[in-house]
Amino acid sequence: MLTAPSLAAAGYNDFFASLQTVQMTVQTQVDRFQALMLEIKRVSAARQDDESLRRAGEIALKLHRVHTLLFGGALMAQPQDATTGAGTAAADGDAIDLDGAMAEFSSLLSRTRLASTEAELLLAQASEELAALRGEA
Repeated sequence: MLTAPSLAAAGYNDFFASLQTVQMTVQTQVDRFQALMLEIKRVSAARQDDESLRRAGEIALKLHRVHTLLFGGALMAQPQDATTGAGTAAADGDAIDLDGAMAEFSSLLSRTRLASTEAELLLAQASEELAALRGEA
């Protein structure tokens, strides 16, 4: 096990840079999600015919999926064993199970990237469908 001061020397800074990149991507997606939610509400209020409301409902469903992806729904489906968490430190409090922590971090980062990719596809579809619905007004 490595002690806390040797984290930087261990070469794990790339993980933190990756985390920042993913965080910026997800924040951009959250902003797009919120803008699309406002827009679908406006379009739905303006167009009350059955077909428009059905299509708006389909777009809203895509946005609900995006919300679930962005706010951790995929992660909640995978229970974590609290007794084997990688973040647990040794009894003396000085040592860190760095390999275990980095393995968990890498796994979470990978799942976040996958969720972000899926969210991006859904956001693009919702944007296109909403533009088409707006264009018919």
